[in-house]
Amino acid sequence: MDAQEALARRLERAKKLQEQREKEMVEKQKQQEIVAAAAATGGSVLNVAALLASGTQVTPQIAMAAQMAALQAKALAETGIAVPSYYNPAAVNPMKFAEQEKKRKMLWQGKKEGDKSQSAEIWEKLNFGNKDQNVKFRKLMGIKSEDEAGCSSVDEESYKTLKQQEEVFRNLDAQYEMARSQTHTQRGMGLGFTSSMRGMDAV
Repeated sequence: MDAQEALARRLERAKKLQEQREKEMVEKQKQQEIVAAAAATGGSVLNVAALLASGTQVTPQIAMAAQMAALQAKALAETGIAVPSYYNPAAVNPMKFAEQEKKRKMLWQGKKEGDKSQSAEIWEKLNFGNKDQNVKFRKLMGIKSEDEAGCSSVDEESYKTLKQQEEVFRNLDAQYEMARSQTHTQRGMGLGFTSSMRGMDAV
């Protein structure tokens, strides 16, 4: 009889364990359905209090998923940029992702027609005194049209700047020519080889 009683007890324990496993499986399926339903509705916030009220056990994974969904919803409401579903919500901060997306949009959007800085206008109006040099300079600087630079209206301030630049270029050109002539025509001067020294050698 002892063997039959022990076998009966083992069968009862096995039945209880089987029932517990079935209950756990049912609870996991319910939790997965809730998470899937929340993800299908566009990432709406999981309500942990509602899960507790419904009697389902809230695991740390579900609580974390609810918190991440709340952060994503907050970022979407504030910035209008949603984190793509292929990113791990636990690894990506939705607010920083939204900031990065805004910076990318600002970086890659084209400039508008009227957006020219004052320095860009000065570069376009720069005159080297020679049309070929002007054209070459504009090509190097990436200035598209040469007609606009010559025909645009020049105010008094930019006119003064242009005159100053022309004066600087003239001075630089004169200094360059003077230095070139000294290095090429007066070679050997100032190193102790003057004409008076050469006369001394002959004596």
